[in-house]
Amino acid sequence: MNSLPVLHFLLLLLGLQAPQVQGRSLLTYPPQQNFKMISEIIDILNSSPSPAEETLDPNETNTLLNTTLLRPNLNAFLNATKYFYSNESLIWKNLKEFLPLLPTPTPTGEPISIGNNWSDFQKKLKKYLETLDNFLNFKNNH
Repeated sequence: MNSLPVLHFLLLLLGLQAPQVQGRSLLTYPPQQNFKMISEIIDILNSSPSPAEETLDPNETNTLLNTTLLRPNLNAFLNATKYFYSNESLIWKNLKEFLPLLPTPTPTGEPISIGNNWSDFQKKLKKYLETLDNFLNFKNNH
């Protein structure tokens, strides 16, 4: 009796289960697609006037740069998007696409706080997108 087909089947099943066990999804996008989605959001953010560039508070910057908070911060931005757009907006749709790409580690802090203020949302989301882009580029290169 030849057990080679059974072995191949078991290896296939194991390969499909391993990423899920690690908290990662099998869904990935090519780096160009990630960049395109991020660029589309930045174009929308830049298309509306923003007040003189205010700098972020150092604590806010640290929160946005913290890779263990990528998923909680993304959830915060998804929730805040409803103040300015519908759930059918390109910003919301593109942000939602990143959820399965992010790990679900134990956060080491509180996610970013975003008020019902366009300029606050705009500057924080731009900084977050920089962090997200760096994370996804690192992940795709390693």
